[in-house]
Amino acid sequence: MFKISAEGGKSSVTFYCDKDEFSGVKKIAGKVCSDVKKVVDIQPEIKNLDSELPDFSVFFGTIGQSKAVETVASQHNIDLNKLSGKREVYVFKTAGTKLIIIGSEKRGTIYGLFHLSELMGVSPLVDWCDIMPAKNESFELEDFEYISHQPSVRFRGFFINDEWPAFGNWAKHNFGGFNADMYSHVFELLLRMKGNYLWPAMWSARFSDDGPGLANAELADELGVVMGTSHHEPCCRAGEEYKYLRGPDSIYGDAWNFRSNPHGITKFWEDGLKRSGKFENVITVGMRGEADTAIMKDATLADNIELLRDVLKTQNNLIKKYVNPDISKVPRMLALYKEVEPYFYGDKHSKGLMGEPELDGVTLMLCDDNHGNLRTVPTEKMKNHVGGYGMYYHVDYHGWPYSFEWANTTQLPKIKEQMCAAYEFGIRDLWIVNVGDIMTDELPLNYFLDLAYNYDVLSSDESPVSEYILNWVCRQFPTLSDNQKNDVNTILNEYTKLAHMRRTECIHPDTFHPVNFCESDKILARAEKVCELAENLKNQIEKDNKIEFPGFYSQVYFPAVGTMNILRMQLYSGKNNWFASKGAVAANWYAKKVKECYEIDKKLVDEFDIVDGGKFYGMGWSEHFGFQNWSEAENRYPVYSYVEPTRKKRIDVWVDGHDFTTSGQDWTVRDIYLDDFKNPACKTAKINIANCGSENAELTYTFKDISGDWLKIDIEKDDEKQMEFAVLSINRQALSKVDVKKACLAIKGDDGHGGGIIVNVHIDAETPSENYPEGTFVQTTSYISIEAEHFVADGSNNFAKSFHILPDYGKTLSAIKAYPVTASYPNGKNAPYAEYRFALEDDGIKAFDFFLNPSNPAYKDNKLQFIAEVNGVKILKDVVDKNFKIGDDSFPWGEDIPNNIRISSVYADCKKGLNILRIYPVTPNIVLEKIVIHDANTKMPKSYLGAPETYRIKRK
Repeated sequence: MFKISAEGGKSSVTFYCDKDEFSGVKKIAGKVCSDVKKVVDIQPEIKNLDSELPDFSVFFGTIGQSKAVETVASQHNIDLNKLSGKREVYVFKTAGTKLIIIGSEKRGTIYGLFHLSELMGVSPLVDWCDIMPAKNESFELEDFEYISHQPSVRFRGFFINDEWPAFGNWAKHNFGGFNADMYSHVFELLLRMKGNYLWPAMWSARFSDDGPGLANAELADELGVVMGTSHHEPCCRAGEEYKYLRGPDSIYGDAWNFRSNPHGITKFWEDGLKRSGKFENVITVGMRGEADTAIMKDATLADNIELLRDVLKTQNNLIKKYVNPDISKVPRMLALYKEVEPYFYGDKHSKGLMGEPELDGVTLMLCDDNHGNLRTVPTEKMKNHVGGYGMYYHVDYHGWPYSFEWANTTQLPKIKEQMCAAYEFGIRDLWIVNVGDIMTDELPLNYFLDLAYNYDVLSSDESPVSEYILNWVCRQFPTLSDNQKNDVNTILNEYTKLAHMRRTECIHPDTFHPVNFCESDKILARAEKVCELAENLKNQIEKDNKIEFPGFYSQVYFPAVGTMNILRMQLYSGKNNWFASKGAVAANWYAKKVKECYEIDKKLVDEFDIVDGGKFYGMGWSEHFGFQNWSEAENRYPVYSYVEPTRKKRIDVWVDGHDFTTSGQDWTVRDIYLDDFKNPACKTAKINIANCGSENAELTYTFKDISGDWLKIDIEKDDEKQMEFAVLSINRQALSKVDVKKACLAIKGDDGHGGGIIVNVHIDAETPSENYPEGTFVQTTSYISIEAEHFVADGSNNFAKSFHILPDYGKTLSAIKAYPVTASYPNGKNAPYAEYRFALEDDGIKAFDFFLNPSNPAYKDNKLQFIAEVNGVKILKDVVDKNFKIGDDSFPWGEDIPNNIRISSVYADCKKGLNILRIYPVTPNIVLEKIVIHDANTKMPKSYLGAPETYRIKRK
């Protein structure tokens, strides 16, 4: 048995390698030895292997670099043929008191070394966030041999972007800038997560100069990190470099323009390749305008395409000359980002770059829409492109319609759905994700890289995201109790669900409706629960388990409480504004809550600067509330109002979940109606009474026009808000014995000035027939709302061609999507379908509002279609029109994105009683979350999430 322990004050094992082993691999071995110390409290030594491998040892080596590898492999019956020629593969074998780690190449050995750390319970965030493993007296492994698989995606990494003020100030404060001391931590994080590819910070940074000098690039190459540059920084040169080198007397000229300054720009690229081409890179090719803008704004499409052809030819010649004459061996990438995408496809008048010989062997990097939804994917015709395809994805973005750069607001089910689609469409050569400042995006980053590394496992329905998050929590916080781990798991799932409904920066007081469907109250309760759990855990961990505190604060507490506090602040403001518009003094309580949230926000950012001795200093500095534009310009805390009460006793009354109110004054009597009890599942309903006067009105509550004793009333009061609530509860057994299932509740009072208050609440408890099949949605109010996963039949022959449920996806319960995700079904032929049953009170034309993920058309034909079939009549629906566009100032895309939903409506004739609805995909990318059915001529009440699900028959 292999065992690591502290014996006699020193480590029981020694690490051995060949003297010729890669220096970067030795550095990583040193980090693993430090990991051992964190677990068993003793640090092993690293020695050169001069003779036979002794007992109580760890050997690590790389095929082709370490001469000892073949000898050690032969002595321990390891077949190196299983590794030879493989990409980033390692063997991990224990043989008695020895552990042998051999990599097929440098990164294979590094991943093998970090595999030992993982088995010891060391988190990939051990260095980055000071997340510490559990202490043990020893670590043991039975004899076994494990050979890793080749990573699913060849290049897997992240992009540090939008790095001011947070990441930049953090780097400056802790390391003095964007230097090698700082990047050593970034590289370690990347490699521990089994990534291999990095785009460095670039807003004000120059990776190859800031090391100082080439120290950053040299360290990356030493550690096996493949460097790239962003989509607009070709030939190993940071965009910022040209700003510092340009000028009228510069050898590089004074214009970032390949037409007016071809010699200067060519020289600029040439020197970049001469300087950095010797390192392991994916070389960005192509060209955009300076500072990530369009190349030639006023030129024709044809002119821009021709320019890029000349640029690519020039760059490829330079790469052949200064990097490798066999250019097919040089990884290169062209990003089809923003305006470059149409240059690739061209139009009917101008042939695009598709099929351009200069792009042979170049990875074509496709992109999401900057908000987590894939743009175009390869067509069948494109799939054989030599060089393959990549994907540029975002969990952070600085741009239109809203930036999101502060704390994580990305939900993992969305990453899984979109990136699995990318992989299935053949995008398998390069995945990179924009993580902004990295901090608080570690969870989505870890998932993104794990999916890229081990796609076959994590993509399956048998590997739900919920299971991944729970396992992630257990890896990060091993010393927490089971109850504490469950609480962390709840916090992470719930806060990311709520934050992804609408990004923190673009929530406004009127985003969620303050009253309709009790939307704000329900979201507030969930946000409050997250904050309460997080506060309780923080107090426990800070007191009893200080070793876990830095990691808990950065990964759980700060992003969860930070985002939920902003959500609460905006919700409180929305409630304040609504109550103020009614003259209700409850507005003043909500104003106080808004102010409390201001203070919490300020305290959080200040506190983050000092946690763990300032390790995260600056990481909370990005603006994050009340964006009025796409950026932070003019952002503001929400406005709140104070109400002065009236001299008369005055009230406002409304049924919970409805925004129609009445003051009940005797000359303006307006009756209100309550139909909640028509839903057989409803047990209680509530009527809200808000005080508007300087004195509370004394009210009486009397049932009239009621037969039997089937309604009960309880009065609850909230003195702080100056509100009271009439809570009605129903006795269904007593109701069944009476013929008239309606009643009226009279609310009466004196206004103190000789006038009366009277409100009549008409209550309808007549439940509909339930003589329908199981799973039928039965109308009990003016609409029917269906969560997509509650279909009753799946029209498919096998699981491979059917609708799959995407658990916890989107804004409400979940979503469904047709598989295989790449399939198209022209006119719905041979398409699977999801079938729903619903029963209506009357016949007529109904509107069917389909709540879809704001996916983009898969191809340049701009087709995103499904078929809705109502009672056998099929309706082909174009979700977007032929002029649909993604990007700045584009509508409706620019509205759908912050709303994180696209509502597509279909109208159909329905009959009284049972109706059948079927949904068929026509194109890929149809992801359905909810369906709301209502009268065609009646608008649904305003809400952000849409009506909550209504009554569905469930047999016991």
